Formats: sequence, structure tokens, C-alpha cells
Amino acid sequence: MNTPSLKHFIYGRKSTEDEDRQILSIDAQLSELHIISAQESRTVVSILTESKSAKEPGREVFNDMLRRIEKGEANAILTWKLDRLARNFEDGGRIIGLLQRGVIQEIRTFERSYLPSDNVLMIAVEFGMANQYVRDLSANILRGIREKLRRGVFCGKAPLGYVNNPKLRIIEPHPVNFRKMKRILERFATGTCSLTAIQREMAAVKLVGDRSGKPPALTSIDHLLRNPFFYGVFSYKGELHQGSHVPMISKKTFDEIQQALVAVGRPGKASIREGFIFRHFATCGSCGLSITVERHIKKSGLRFHYYRCTHKDKKKRCEDRSFVREERFHAEVRRNVELATIPEEWKERFLARIETWQEEAAQKARSQAGKIRDDLALLKARVDRLNTAFADGGLDIQEFKELKNPLITRKVELEQNLAVTEATGTDRLEPLRNWVLEANQAQKWAFDNNWLEMKSFLQKVGSNRLLRAQTLTVSFKKPWNFLAETNIAVRSVSDASAQSSKWWSRGGSNP
Repeated sequence: MNTPSLKHFIYGRKSTEDEDRQILSIDAQLSELHIISAQESRTVVSILTESKSAKEPGREVFNDMLRRIEKGEANAILTWKLDRLARNFEDGGRIIGLLQRGVIQEIRTFERSYLPSDNVLMIAVEFGMANQYVRDLSANILRGIREKLRRGVFCGKAPLGYVNNPKLRIIEPHPVNFRKMKRILERFATGTCSLTAIQREMAAVKLVGDRSGKPPALTSIDHLLRNPFFYGVFSYKGELHQGSHVPMISKKTFDEIQQALVAVGRPGKASIREGFIFRHFATCGSCGLSITVERHIKKSGLRFHYYRCTHKDKKKRCEDRSFVREERFHAEVRRNVELATIPEEWKERFLARIETWQEEAAQKARSQAGKIRDDLALLKARVDRLNTAFADGGLDIQEFKELKNPLITRKVELEQNLAVTEATGTDRLEPLRNWVLEANQAQKWAFDNNWLEMKSFLQKVGSNRLLRAQTLTVSFKKPWNFLAETNIAVRSVSDASAQSSKWWSRGGSNP
């Protein structure tokens, strides 16, 4: 077929939505259309493509193509199928109108040609079928989503710590990351760590992006911590639904996380830049009001920051009217942090001792597990004998139940004990190992003058941070109070052997 008077626009379209899932890619469409163009010696003015759904009007490339046709740049369209041009009546009506008036002299598809002389009813039917297909598909998708919501299945990508099961179309706990994410959420719920600390911990436990290999950005972590999915609820179009997935944390822990986001959220960049990191960090030791910070500018232009009581409560008389220079306050912060630290040398010694304890604990756990298995074997044999006696008629049903039920209860109890013993053989010492590592890390923060981390650390390990007479006092929680007492005792002696004796005598009690 030779059509020298026709000038064609080649138009290819594919959306990323469900109605185009089975349609050829744009490149594949163009390949087929180029074959038709070459075989039939068609004149091609331009090749136009776009990735957008045709179920609603408003496609920029499509609208521009029709404008150019009306201007006379082309008078024919070469496209894969008619539904590539329109899946809605408004765009379909424009195509039919241009075709009837002869502005478009031919629409050539892979299957056939549409001409101005053709029965317009058949063309309208094809556009109508394309439109109805989209409407039916949309209804089916919405029906599937509603059914998922009724079953408590989240329609989307699983958040960090979970994984999508494509076969069962459900969301399951990730075999490794679930426990990691759970520990991070529970730690943040304590209100003692910053988003930066959470980001660093995520990097340490390999909770990172598959492609980037980096932990989420701080804004992403903030969004993650606000996701109700973790306590068993998810939001769809602003509506909360109870999920059928396994919750990672309790609602109480989630509420504590939300409070922590407000209480220990990231300090503003301006506050950090101006040196106001420790504003409202401590309270006045005299009246109990918050300690604030203010800037003083000397005539020379030098700027100084001072910490002082807010003196907001006029009914309370504050005996401490002094101002504390920022340098002095920072020194007090560092001094308190250093009280709860373990030096590098003793970190290694304590970790070696913990490894010895872990091996002893593992041996004890193996021994306990073996004894439980022996008891289970004896119990199973008793149950088997009862079953045999009942089957042989040696016991009536009432006697059988009275003898077997206690054995079954005991069997379940032993099986649970065995599972706990095997799972926690050495886990009980893991918190102690982490405590030693964190105490050693705090020493590095003090050495590096990492004020944000030192602030977060003291908020976690201590309470009642009181400033009085230019001295900051922290009431350390257990077992950090034990470590602070040890450091004070060690510093009270200068002899190395005496210091070692105090470290071991206190460390040996395993806080």
C-alpha cells in the first residue's frame, strides 16, 4: 500500500498503571510501527511518545499532537492499537470528530486502518470498550483493596523490619531485621537518644538501603518512627485499619516514641550554631526550675554564652543567682560523662571476662537442655504407654483422661522450657557486653567534644541533672551509678596496682 499524500505522526504510549500491564513497551510498539511504516512506504513527520494513563483527559503529548494535526503538520496517525490514543470519551470524541471531518484522514494500527468513510459507530464502540475496560479494572482493583483492608493486609511496601510475601500477598516479619528494628524502636522510646544516634545504630546493625548501603536519612527515620504499622495498625487514605501482621512493639511503646520525638527531637541548626545545645537540659539545684542559656555581647564585639536559672516562678525564691560560663558548663558535662565511662584497656579486659562467662553459660545451658530432653523422653514414653493401654482396653475413658492430661500439661511446659533454654543460653550476657561497649564509646565522645552525643548519653544514664554553685550533678541510674562509684574510687588512688584491684573487685560483681 502506497500512501504518499498522508503524513503520519507515530504515537506510542504506555502507563505504569495496572490497565497497561499486558501492553507492549513503548520501544516494542515503535519497533512494530516502524516495520509497518517501512513496508507501506509511509511518510513519518514525527515520533511522539509518553508514559501516562489515558483513562482521564490531560495528556500533554497527545493534546499537542492533535493541535499540530489541526494546524496541518500531519493528517494521519500510526499507533499500535486504538486504545493507545484514548481510554476516555472526551479524548475519543476529539479523535472521532477530527476523523469525520477529514482532518485526520487515516488512523493506522497494527491490526487495521480507520478511515473517515468508516462507520463511526464501530470506532465509538472500540473507544467505549477501552473506557469500560478501565472502569471495570479500576472497580476490581478497589474491590481487591477493600477486601485486603477487611482482612487487615496493608496495600503497599512493607516498612523496615518487615518483608512482602509475594506468594501469599501478606507482610511478614523479616527473618533478621525484625529484631534489629524492634531493639531500635524500644531504645528510642526511652527518650534518651537522638535521631542521629538512631541513624548511627542502624548503620552499625546493617539496617541500610539495598542500593545505597547507607542508613535512612534523618527525615526518613523521623517518618519511620511515626508509622503506626509497628504496633499493628496502618493508615490507608488517612483512615486507620487494624492489621493482621505481627506487631513489632506495643501501643504504649509507640506512644512513648511519639513523646520522645517531641522531647528529644533534633535541635534546630540555629540552636546548635548559636551554642544553645544544653538549653533546658538541667534544672536549678536551688528552686527546681529549668536552666536556660543567654548570649552576652561585649563592647568589643565578643560574644559569650551563659547558663542560668530561668527564675520564672515568682513565688519561689532562688538562692542561686549566679551565671555559668559556657566553657565551665561544658566542662561539667564532660566531667559527668567521664564518670560513666570505661577506658579502652579495661574494655578489652572486661570483654575477655564476659567471653569466659559466656562459655560457662553455654555449657550450663547445654547441660540443662540435655536434662530437659531426657525428662521429655521419659514423659513421652509414659504417654505412649497410656495410649497403648487405652487402645487395648486396659483403661476406661475417664481413667485415661485423668492420667494423661497432667502429663500433656507437663510436656508442654518442658517443651517451652527447652525452647527458652536453647534460645537464651548466652543471651543474658549480651546486655552486659553492650553496656561495656557503650561506656567505652562515651569516653570517645568526651574526648572528641561531641556535645550532642554527650547530652543524649547523660539523658539516658542519669536523671535529676541539677546545676548549683556552678556545679552540675547527675543522679546516675543502675548500673551506671555503680560505674561512677568505681571511677571515683579508682581516681582516689594513684598506684596502678591499687587501681587495678578496684576495677577487678568492683567489676567482678557483674553489675
